[in-house]
Amino acid sequence: MTYCKINEMKVSPTMAGYLREIESKVELGNLLAISVSSIPLLELFTTRVAPHTRIKEIGEYDWEQFGSAMLSIYPTTRRLVNVIADEARLYSKNRQEVQFWSCVYDATR
Repeated sequence: MTYCKINEMKVSPTMAGYLREIESKVELGNLLAISVSSIPLLELFTTRVAPHTRIKEIGEYDWEQFGSAMLSIYPTTRRLVNVIADEARLYSKNRQEVQFWSCVYDATR
């Protein structure tokens, strides 16, 4: 994370825990995006139907709802990271860590 880089900062065990928690949320957000993006493929292409029926189903699929679902994943992940950064910033005892977490908090608002 070069955006919030603090030179010569040592990562405490507590900070490492918060970083792992953030990494986990980001990974879960990425997995959710992959899962949600596969829903139309499963719904539209796992049944045997005539080609003209398939084309009609593709045209009638609720692509707006699909788009809304996809667009909500990143902001949700960002909010989760923001909550973690806020907690870390409030409970950090080291000035450099507070500075780092304040930067992460501001970057994810």
